[in-house]
Amino acid sequence: MKKQNRIRICACMVILGFLFALTYSCKKSEDPPPSGPQSVNFGALLDLTVYNPDNGLATQAAIQFALEDLNRFAAAAGRNVTFTCSFADTQMDTTVALNLMKGMVAQGTSMFVASPYSSTELKALMPYVNQNPLVVINASSTSVGLNHAGSHIFRIVADDNFQAKALIRAAITEGAKAVIPIVRNDIWGNSLLQAFTTGYLAEGGFVYPGAVYDPSESSFTALANTVNQQVNQAIASYGAENVKVLALTYGEITGIMTAAMPFESLGMVKWYGCDGNAQLSSVTSDDGCASFAVKTGFMSPMTAIGSAWATPLFTQLLSAKIAAQTGVVPGVFALSAYDATFIMGLAFLEVGSADMARITEMIPMVCRSYAQMGISRRLNTNNDLYQADYIFWNVVGGPNGYSWDMFATYMYTLNTFVYRWPQ
Repeated sequence: MKKQNRIRICACMVILGFLFALTYSCKKSEDPPPSGPQSVNFGALLDLTVYNPDNGLATQAAIQFALEDLNRFAAAAGRNVTFTCSFADTQMDTTVALNLMKGMVAQGTSMFVASPYSSTELKALMPYVNQNPLVVINASSTSVGLNHAGSHIFRIVADDNFQAKALIRAAITEGAKAVIPIVRNDIWGNSLLQAFTTGYLAEGGFVYPGAVYDPSESSFTALANTVNQQVNQAIASYGAENVKVLALTYGEITGIMTAAMPFESLGMVKWYGCDGNAQLSSVTSDDGCASFAVKTGFMSPMTAIGSAWATPLFTQLLSAKIAAQTGVVPGVFALSAYDATFIMGLAFLEVGSADMARITEMIPMVCRSYAQMGISRRLNTNNDLYQADYIFWNVVGGPNGYSWDMFATYMYTLNTFVYRWPQ
């Protein structure tokens, strides 16, 4: 039997076992399912070209695999429903994202999955979504600054209060006494910095002013010089081993690292990243950046599916399928797009029609029992993932070049940062 067939069969077995249990845990629709054929088209507004095209490609594949599994499940359940999805590239532009959504709505689409990629885009879409009979399940926006309780928007990833806790615990565990932040100037970067600063100061740490850059910035020489000055001050006060640089960036991290390389002090202290730059292929494919990342022990957290020691079986199978099709090893946001799609489909099947009010009510009920990836998608009162652990990824060198590897796990319920291997 071919490997791809084995993966498909195993994945289907896991899915059907889970959905059998789900059938008895969700509130059933009081209306009988329609007898005629139904065609349901989702919309997916992705970043396919600008910030992280690899993630966009993997996300698209994850949604397509979810649709295949969802259609198989619907057929096995005797439901004459076919799920499809229309994809569009927002280019990480809020105006483009809104116009694309309006265009899809005009074509009859009312349910959006894994959309959009960034918190800035989601904030721009919120008024339009909530003024119309639409539903969005987002799989990548994490900004603390988005209060959408009671809205038609659901985020099946945790907000950045949890990521801030993970970064704080890592810093405390590693003896950091001072942190110099580099921050993308948008709702995501600023709110994550605020959450980190508040918690870290409460732990007795010190946060320097750092440097803030505009998302459109492409030259980081001045920024690196500013950070270098503050790092030198911090080293003089606390010692290099107790000073950390915290990079709250997206793909700009490669330009920032390149600008930092000439400064000796910036290579003497450890660097932390965030979920905006974890697992970026642009870091490992650039020998200069990858070497700098290794030298500075650069590590970035991502919402955990499993832990640094073990990845759940279904997630392994799905990751292998996506990598085989796209050549991209999917990160947690791409994998979560599978769940966003499946949850939307299950909510539709439970309701039996495109009644957005009832689907909006059903989604939290489906999420309460859904744990296909090995991570519960239960939501809190703000319609966000109720809690999350984090895996810290770092860059390692090998005979075939540089790659990302799991380095440590932050366990939220224990507020503990644990290395994968003894340090």
